[in-house]
Amino acid sequence: MLRMTPPSGDRLLFRPDPVARESPRGYLCRVARAHRYSGPEWLADIAGIPPSALEREDRAKQLAHTLRLELTKWLQMSYAPIKGRGRFDRRSFLGQGIEAFQLNYNHPRICPCCLRGRPIWWAVWDLALVTACPMHRCLLIDWCSSCGKKLIWNRPAVHKCRCGADLRTATPEAANSTLLAINTAIYSAAAFRRRICEIELQRVSFPPVMAELKLDSLLRLIRFLGSIQENGRLLPKQRRFSLGDLKAAMQVETAAAPLLMDWPRSFREMLRRKLPGKVANAGALSLNDVLGDFHRYLCRVLPRDEFGFLYDAFEKFVMEDWNGLIGHWNPRFSSANRGNFQWVSAAVAAKTKHVGVKRIAMLVRSGELEGLFIKRNRHNSECWLSRESLNRWVAKRDAEFARYMSRFEVRRVLGLAQVTLQKFVRAGLIRYLEGSQHYLPKGRGLYFDREDVAKIKNAFERHAVPLCVYSKPGQLMALRHTFNNYRGHETGLAAAIRAVLDGSLVPAGYTDRFPGIGGYLFFSKDLRNYR
Repeated sequence: MLRMTPPSGDRLLFRPDPVARESPRGYLCRVARAHRYSGPEWLADIAGIPPSALEREDRAKQLAHTLRLELTKWLQMSYAPIKGRGRFDRRSFLGQGIEAFQLNYNHPRICPCCLRGRPIWWAVWDLALVTACPMHRCLLIDWCSSCGKKLIWNRPAVHKCRCGADLRTATPEAANSTLLAINTAIYSAAAFRRRICEIELQRVSFPPVMAELKLDSLLRLIRFLGSIQENGRLLPKQRRFSLGDLKAAMQVETAAAPLLMDWPRSFREMLRRKLPGKVANAGALSLNDVLGDFHRYLCRVLPRDEFGFLYDAFEKFVMEDWNGLIGHWNPRFSSANRGNFQWVSAAVAAKTKHVGVKRIAMLVRSGELEGLFIKRNRHNSECWLSRESLNRWVAKRDAEFARYMSRFEVRRVLGLAQVTLQKFVRAGLIRYLEGSQHYLPKGRGLYFDREDVAKIKNAFERHAVPLCVYSKPGQLMALRHTFNNYRGHETGLAAAIRAVLDGSLVPAGYTDRFPGIGGYLFFSKDLRNYR
């Protein structure tokens, strides 16, 4: 029908009310159809703007006036840029913010079955990754079966092609279960018929946390997983590769869905396929060469706070399946997992296990620790240890170390100053060892046998003696003063302690004036026998 071009800046005679979750492009098509115009470009003429400016934000006020809509209402419907940082890269979509490249601006897609029930162009069809209709379990179409051309959005009606064919008569192909599952998740995140989608998603073993992702995060996740090729490489320009073509979008979803439907087993199997065959030397494996591209892209575009489940699955794979070397302080790995890789450098082991690097190298050369040496240059080599071997060695060392206590602990238990403690050691009352010579975790210094210390402590405490007021030696003498009186006579002091151990010398009281065993009181005449 031939129509006269109306004067610019006029308003339409009436306003078809927008439908919730309707595409702004579909609404323009529906308004033009209701007024019997041949396409939405007539609305541009009425508003006095170029046809190419129908979706521009700076022309929104003129267009809203023509459509008899409030400006805020039209901006809520349209995919307006989000103000702030990156405003040209993000768009408003049904109240959510998504990246602009997630929208399909090339060739729109429709579900003929949906149009038969109601000729509405739903906004969810404008997402580049939406390829199927979960309600009718069919694929969307983006071309006309009559003229064989791709659909365009500027057409006579939502249900009509530019050639005049009725798109509702098209017969779409049935969608497979894989595409239905991934599209159902997108529909649910877009809050489109969410109740029906949630029922369908209960039949699929997606990661539980996936249901909590916002729409933009879900779309980025699908793009990321769908961009991994069979050889393990990522597609070039992974982040923004065009999905305006329906087949390209289906290929991405077909690749991503299996990795999510059996999480995390299928994801880890995909990573295992990227690993090289058997390698004799673990030092020849480079995580950066094999998985670096994947890991860098993951860290660059998928933040850990949103996609923690993806990071956890990847890092668990590295810990359990990666047999090569990897730096302990790699910033891309979480601090909780950095200490669980299969190999650890000697420098890191020295800091965390309290043993010198040179001693670690000596233990590796002697065969007590499983490890290898990587030549970094002509003069230097780096020692790496098997973490399992290191943990076994440390457990054995710590079990032996549990028998010993430091001099500070001995002083707290027995109340002995360092000089007196050395007398006990020289007299053979307490066994000891040198920490630096036995790889003890606290390094240098003497360590004393816990059993000998406990034996002395129990020998004194087994006697129930009264608390006495004591100031200086008299009829009773504190053991603390005996230490001073026996200065230079270590054999006599040792004999007195041994007498307490075998029960031939019994304390007569106790004073809290001196700590530990030094506060026990003995009859002076009894102590003279051991002087």
